[in-house]
Amino acid sequence: MIQIFSRLCLLALLILSNTLEAAPAYAFRVKFSDKAGTLTFADSLSFLTQKSLDRRSFQGIALDSTDLPVVPAYISQVMTAAAAVRLHNVSKWFNQIVVITYDSSKVLDILALPMVQSVKLVARYPSGVFKTNENPPSKFPEVDFSSSKKTRGTSAYYGVAFQQIDIMQGDYLHDQGYKGEGMDIAVFDVNFRFANTCAAFDSMNTQGRVKDVRNFARTHDSVFMMSVPNEHGMNVLGCMAANIPGTYVGTAPNANYHIYVTEDWLSEQPIEEDNWLSAAERADSLGVYLINSSVGYNEFNAPHTSYTYADMNGQNSLVVKAANMSVKKGIFVCVAQGNEGTNPWHYLITPADGDSVYSVGMVNGSGMWGASGYGPTFDGRTKPDGCGMGTGAELIGGNCIIGVSNGSSFSSPMLCGSIACLWQMFPNLTAFQLRRIVRMSSSQYTTPDHTLGYGIPNFELAAALVTGTSDIKNIDYTFTLYPNPCDGKFTIKSYDPAIENVSYALYDLQGNCIYKSEKLLNANFTCAALENAKPGNYHLIITAMNKQYTVGVSRR
Repeated sequence: MIQIFSRLCLLALLILSNTLEAAPAYAFRVKFSDKAGTLTFADSLSFLTQKSLDRRSFQGIALDSTDLPVVPAYISQVMTAAAAVRLHNVSKWFNQIVVITYDSSKVLDILALPMVQSVKLVARYPSGVFKTNENPPSKFPEVDFSSSKKTRGTSAYYGVAFQQIDIMQGDYLHDQGYKGEGMDIAVFDVNFRFANTCAAFDSMNTQGRVKDVRNFARTHDSVFMMSVPNEHGMNVLGCMAANIPGTYVGTAPNANYHIYVTEDWLSEQPIEEDNWLSAAERADSLGVYLINSSVGYNEFNAPHTSYTYADMNGQNSLVVKAANMSVKKGIFVCVAQGNEGTNPWHYLITPADGDSVYSVGMVNGSGMWGASGYGPTFDGRTKPDGCGMGTGAELIGGNCIIGVSNGSSFSSPMLCGSIACLWQMFPNLTAFQLRRIVRMSSSQYTTPDHTLGYGIPNFELAAALVTGTSDIKNIDYTFTLYPNPCDGKFTIKSYDPAIENVSYALYDLQGNCIYKSEKLLNANFTCAALENAKPGNYHLIITAMNKQYTVGVSRR
């Protein structure tokens, strides 16, 4: 009798479970008004690793209220009010959580809580938690395994990947002995199927350089999902981490990697921005130095409102706020510009619109634009920040076979890996200084446009800029002067939009003032004051924001 009763109870539970799974589920983003009662900075090692604290300290970044955890009692009260079946994620940076419930009417109970500032629907699952009736085609580019294009120059070491690193002189950094050793890179994507089994990743796996894995889009930590017919993340990872000398070598083959799934391949909903945010906060807490994101957003499934070009202003989307915050915490963020250049959308996608991120467009092997999204941002900032070879990109594909595809998804990690090697070479740079240096080294630095932005970086030149051995001189990484030496005319450029009311003066080596300017509203200007001066060395002093910047300039 007891056995029959137990079976009936089990059957009832199964029926209830199936009924719940069939009901629509709703994900709500709940933002709190304060952090009253949370931990203090004295407890920082309980929510940040020492490696994270060291990265901030090294770059002069102080802890602030965004680093403090969300109040646990607030989370509990929302879970109760929402009749939540799952706490999907928690953001200390923006003091918010995402909860999932089967009862959408509970939003009124959540809003009634005194510490709740706002509630927003960020996902709807028609068939239950993390289930969908849709099976849309993947938005990610397919890899063509039918042929593999030839590369120019020597491929004795890099194999078919030679052209895509050589076009930006990333191999120069390897020649100097910098292949990413000790640099931690987080990769945000959809799935990394085969990255744990392909020979291309053997050295990464056997040497224990996969430091962390997590699936922020689902309830498990699998990032190598064989059931998901997509290995876009593995394609992206291979651009940096693959290491088969003579066949295929990526741009940072010896770096450490943190592998995070943030993308839901079955649907496009705002909750993916929350997933991105959670991955960024985890990367920050573990001391990661670089993030590569080859995912971005502009359109969402109903009932959610899609973005417009007006939203591409570096301020509107949650994901761009998260990306900019990551840089504020000392992380270099590389993001794909998107592939919309010949599509009706036409422009970049978010978070490529971030004012602190490094957005990457794509070119082919000849340096020609490859249809990545147009800049500028809606508020007029030049994008992309740089370009890599995304058209005809050689990739580690499914079943570990090398193939070819197109997309800024691939040019972004190529640059990210080389930037990691440059940072390894010059560890005293901050994330902001590093971005300026890479921009300055690029092919269209002096004449940026809306397709290639600042152009293709030259990492040999970038190294020369840091060491002061190029004809472009950096001035405290705030201004740049070129050419130097000059024929009497030189140009000053600043990438800091906050700098205004600039003035400058030129002096000879005896301290005589040759020229003194009036106040200039624009920090970018050309000076011809040395055209009638004698060949020799001079001092340029720029005054801006109650600070002086001094650099030597030579007249040929």
